[in-house]
Amino acid sequence: MFEEQSYEAIMERMLERIPDDIDKRENSVIWNALAPAAAELAQSYIWLDQVFDLVFADTAQGEFLDRRAAEVGITRKAATSAVWSVEVAPEGIRIPIGSRFYIDSLYFQYQSDGTLKCETTGAVGNGNFAELPLLSLDNIPGLESVIFGELKIPGQEEEDDEALYERYLMRARREAVSANKAHYKKWAEEVEGVGRAKVFPLWNGEGTVKVVITDGNFDVATDLLVNKVQEYIDPVPGEGEGQAPIGATATVESAKWKDVEVSVSVELKMDYSLEDAQQEIEEKIKSLLKSLAFEENVIRMSAINDILYHADSVSDYADVLINGESKNLPLQDIEIPRLGQVNVIEQA
Repeated sequence: MFEEQSYEAIMERMLERIPDDIDKRENSVIWNALAPAAAELAQSYIWLDQVFDLVFADTAQGEFLDRRAAEVGITRKAATSAVWSVEVAPEGIRIPIGSRFYIDSLYFQYQSDGTLKCETTGAVGNGNFAELPLLSLDNIPGLESVIFGELKIPGQEEEDDEALYERYLMRARREAVSANKAHYKKWAEEVEGVGRAKVFPLWNGEGTVKVVITDGNFDVATDLLVNKVQEYIDPVPGEGEGQAPIGATATVESAKWKDVEVSVSVELKMDYSLEDAQQEIEEKIKSLLKSLAFEENVIRMSAINDILYHADSVSDYADVLINGESKNLPLQDIEIPRLGQVNVIEQA
């Protein structure tokens, strides 16, 4: 907005106000007296331009976006902790709630529901710990071993600016009101550990609502997470004990997997191996499928072709198939895609 207010432009305007019979050449007394003030004014215009970006929600960042969101009752989601199931030996031994366990510089606390919650928030607690033993930091008589089961609720990093801005817009535009579809979606995604939610009104008759969720990694949600969302939205069907209004019966379910296989014939660029191409293509397709979860109901050939076209390891490609066919792959409303296999063949 203030790009034209440069040091040179300000200095020129200031010198124009000086009578011509006074020496105002560069390095003259007047010029040297005005130059520092012109520099400070130019810097002030730069700061003022930044201030305009920070006061409007679409360009605000960090704490300034937090303050705009707070005006409509929205707060940034804090980082959350990973929750794991555990296998304890001997079976039936009593472990005090709050008992601490250790693995790979991470500490976990035993919860009342028999799970372990990571003391460190964020995705760090989502590591490949399945079937690994933990070290107990407390003296628990009779305890022989505690072994990780499965990741029940993935830990999530603090909500980023883009996601916060989307929730701000939903509230500011009053899209989520009076228990409409957007309101149910908002309620579900407020629960710690939920990634995305999709709402199906009147799915089983009048007054019924189905909410289908993914976890924070946009994967199929565990029963533990589904139950948490159910308790938050509608713990007693129709009674209005949760967020859902009286008379509405909400049912929460997890999304379902749709396995996806991709095959392609490629011509490799120099200095790249078939393994390089396989790894690059797999990683990019996985990222694509994550982004599609509950956002799109189809996996498009054009999206796969775009990945192959821009792949660093691929010079040319042909014979692209998704689940054995050279056409778009539709997804059902409750399905989220999961990459099963990528078959990359080198052209002869």
